Amino acid sequence: MMPNNSPWLHQLTVTRPIDTLQSDIATDVAIVGAGIAGVMTAYFTLKNTDKQVLLIEGSRVAHGATGHNAGQIVFEFEREFYSLVEEYGLSMAADAENSVRGAWILLEELYQEAKLTTPMSSFMGYNGFTDIERVVEELKNNALRKEAGMQIFQVYISEEASDLDLIPKEYRELYNLVPHTDVLSLLETHDKRYIAVMSEKKGCVNAAVLIEEIVGYLLSTFKGRFVLCEETHIKEVVLEKDLAILRAKEYSITADKVVLCTNGFEKFSIINNAGADIDTKFHHMVRGKVGYMAGYLEELKHPPIALAFYDQTAEDVESVEDPYDQKPYIYMTRRPYELEKNEKHNLICVGGPDRSLDDTTEYATEAEYSEEATTEISDFLHTTYKNAPKDDIDFKFKWHGLMGYTPTSIRVVGEEPKNKVLMYNLGCNGVGILTSIYGGKRIADILSGAVLAPSLFDPRAVYFGAKTLSRKKRIRNIATG
Repeated sequence: MMPNNSPWLHQLTVTRPIDTLQSDIATDVAIVGAGIAGVMTAYFTLKNTDKQVLLIEGSRVAHGATGHNAGQIVFEFEREFYSLVEEYGLSMAADAENSVRGAWILLEELYQEAKLTTPMSSFMGYNGFTDIERVVEELKNNALRKEAGMQIFQVYISEEASDLDLIPKEYRELYNLVPHTDVLSLLETHDKRYIAVMSEKKGCVNAAVLIEEIVGYLLSTFKGRFVLCEETHIKEVVLEKDLAILRAKEYSITADKVVLCTNGFEKFSIINNAGADIDTKFHHMVRGKVGYMAGYLEELKHPPIALAFYDQTAEDVESVEDPYDQKPYIYMTRRPYELEKNEKHNLICVGGPDRSLDDTTEYATEAEYSEEATTEISDFLHTTYKNAPKDDIDFKFKWHGLMGYTPTSIRVVGEEPKNKVLMYNLGCNGVGILTSIYGGKRIADILSGAVLAPSLFDPRAVYFGAKTLSRKKRIRNIATG
């Protein structure tokens, strides 16, 4: 069996020295976790405030979930927009979606400011659907977006699709009927079961290489204000009224604020000496899934693309009360990849198979790859992707990563209600790059003293988002804590 072999870490070159915590230290802001969430939180905090920042990583920069993801940039929540509207209201749901979409601009500005060279592609990507009632779910989302004055996603439905009469008449202006061959062409598939496609902006980037480059920029630009400590595992976070003490193996860190930018499964305890228990709530706030991905090389003859294939029915979506338990979909990206110097190919990456973890401490990055996932991905490619090899696929890379799912399937960003010394930017919920970037900006805004409107990203939304409460009461609780 193949070990966890990520194409992103394969390209990662670290030239700087690895510094660990060598003494007790004090700082304004301690950020735990040096993946994309932690590094982006550090970047915006350094840029938008005058605070000193200490970034702490238990292993090495980008070697966690960031180095074991799908490498896809996409705006998406792992639940339907209309369900967010039902739970939080149209205004709050629209603000959340617009905020994450705006992370594209934040990322582009960072590229310009730091003169980043890590290759990034952006383009129009496509999501395919096999069930007309599932497509109606997307039209329902678009109708609400239109009502809120938001950008909608273009939907194309095959004119040959059965059950077109199931589409409500009020949605007629929200889609176009096209020849079935157009749907198949956009999805690059020969699987005629796919009868509709939705377009949205997507992108590809090696997030591990990107984050390593940003860290280098921060170290050179913010000397005296930014310190990075790798291979420094935090065992305990002790919260007082106005400060936090983070205890590592030998030394301690004292900080005015501590921001957890982790996947939520670290083996540390949180002791709140200035309020109610946090430890139990925190360690039950995020649940885990192991996502499996595989990649192979082909000639550099097709442009970059990102596709998602939803072989789901509307019932698959509506019958599941917990978004965490929804039927998985298959996602695929194609982008140029330099395997070795001057050896450029296209790298085809496919993911989707996953495994839930009852005990999140069971996950090990070095665990071997699931051959069941290999079979599932191979079967998908042969039955769905028209450009796949005819014979057995030689997967150059097979890797897995740990995804953290919150109870709301929305990222947790903000201050812990029981003690505001503690802050969060965590919970990738399957799609984490853009939400991590937005989360970093929001944390920096809070640290700068800005007064922000209540958001469904607030930790209060996780605590008070239960559907047993009325929507009015949920929103009031989010606003007031």
